[in-house]
Amino acid sequence: MALTLKKRAAKEKVVDDEVAENPARSKTKEKKPKGQRKIKARKCLRGSRFILFIGDEGAILLYIKNNTVISRQFVPDASEQNLEELRASLNLDTKATITLAIDSMDQTYMQQTLPPVSSMSVKKLIDRRLQRDFAPTDIKGAILLGREKSGRKDWNFLMISIERSRHISMWLDFTLLLPNRFKGIYLVAVETEIVVKDIEAAMGVPKKTGTGAEWKFFVSHNKVGGFRQVVLHNGRIIFTRMSQPIGESTPEVIAGNIEQEMQSTIEYMKRLTFSTAAGLDVYIVVSSTIQPLIDKSKFTTNTFHVMTPFEIAQYLGIEGATQPSDQFGDVILAASIATSPKHVLTLTTPEFKKFDRMFTLFRSQRFLGGLIILGLLGYSGTIASDIYTKSIDADDLEHNQSLKIRNLNDLHDEIKASNLDVEKIGDLMDQYQLLLKQCVLPFSFINRVQTVLRPPIVIRQIAWSVDDKTGEGNALAPHKMTVILYLRFPGVTEPDTFKVLSKQLMASLKGALKEFDIKFTRIPQQYTEEGLSVTFDKDVLIQKKGEPPDVVMTFTEL
Repeated sequence: MALTLKKRAAKEKVVDDEVAENPARSKTKEKKPKGQRKIKARKCLRGSRFILFIGDEGAILLYIKNNTVISRQFVPDASEQNLEELRASLNLDTKATITLAIDSMDQTYMQQTLPPVSSMSVKKLIDRRLQRDFAPTDIKGAILLGREKSGRKDWNFLMISIERSRHISMWLDFTLLLPNRFKGIYLVAVETEIVVKDIEAAMGVPKKTGTGAEWKFFVSHNKVGGFRQVVLHNGRIIFTRMSQPIGESTPEVIAGNIEQEMQSTIEYMKRLTFSTAAGLDVYIVVSSTIQPLIDKSKFTTNTFHVMTPFEIAQYLGIEGATQPSDQFGDVILAASIATSPKHVLTLTTPEFKKFDRMFTLFRSQRFLGGLIILGLLGYSGTIASDIYTKSIDADDLEHNQSLKIRNLNDLHDEIKASNLDVEKIGDLMDQYQLLLKQCVLPFSFINRVQTVLRPPIVIRQIAWSVDDKTGEGNALAPHKMTVILYLRFPGVTEPDTFKVLSKQLMASLKGALKEFDIKFTRIPQQYTEEGLSVTFDKDVLIQKKGEPPDVVMTFTEL
């Protein structure tokens, strides 16, 4: 169940110190972090907005006005009850925009180089690489890191993708149907570039000379994810890693976990040309109980900062986001991303692009229709005033009335000649609502197919499409859906075993989904001794060499 946070008086009891909201204003003067200089305030976006911070262990919804967090709401999962509570919060301000900040493990980062082509051509080459190296359903993008300073001066860029897993898809589908305008998807690891720059600016670190360190190491202990580690080289992301706490959740154990994870990451950094001579700045975000337990002597650095979420909020000038007892960095990272006027990488999906174009068109047509209606009302008011004035003269009343009616008819003729059909503006709004009702989503199909495709069968990927009725001249006819499942059968190593299992599976599916034409469209020819399995190496999903392809089943609605 979700825990909704609203403004409370100072004397009210705080239910949960991890998700309970601070009063945005306090009568007592807050102390600034030690060493903080008087720096020009960080620029923040104006207006109201929502940001949904998504991790593997839940999500946090923030409602922000200007640089103040008004409320925050934690949910452990995307169950229907939790989603309904989030909808209720979002409906309080449907004019506010919404963005997603993702901090899950289903992320892939690949650094690549391109030949020294022109800057006009490099973006097209990067797009081709993204389409070639990642699945069509992945949410993907790239960051241009710059060019080599010597040699051929090749282009360096970082390709990034998020696997559209069932967990991520549930949150995307939830956001897609909200009335709030969607502004984009941000990755917490990538946006850390700006977070670190803002923290250093608040600390008074000079932009040009800095601390002399080429490498930055940022660590945040998050509630919905774990330990998010980000390594920056010359201000750009070069490595990121997510890990989970091991052992008891006492401050001493967590501090030891952080130190051990950081040491492992630094050893890996040495393979990325890192050396202590190049300098290293460390920024760690943990609770006040863990803060004094981090042993700085284990690391060779230029600067080493261990800060609480409350101290980070003061550096960034964000009010109401945290309180001194907060243990996790999720809320302040989400608030920093939501209030920042700049972003490193904005991702989206084809569905969100279509809705955004429709929203822009609808708003433009509504504005134009409003101007026309105001013009008609103004002109009609002038006509009424003239008729009233002329009616004083009883002898000329009939003549003036016919004259004004003739003028009004001329006005209608001019409107028709200008192709501005005012009456159809309301019809356009009705058609937009009708399109939303006709939106076909595969939730019902997935719920039904799950009753048959149960473990150990693994659904690796789901792709679905809807037929286009516009070319048939009947756009209002029911749409039919085609679904493609990519399956794995762990432990099945013999063709004979698969043959028996596939017949049983086909019979069960046809009995459960009688309105679909079901068939195997791809079957592996041979199996390895290891079976159909995958392994996780940190954040990267790796398929074993020689592993047979997925079993593909196609469901076509009759």
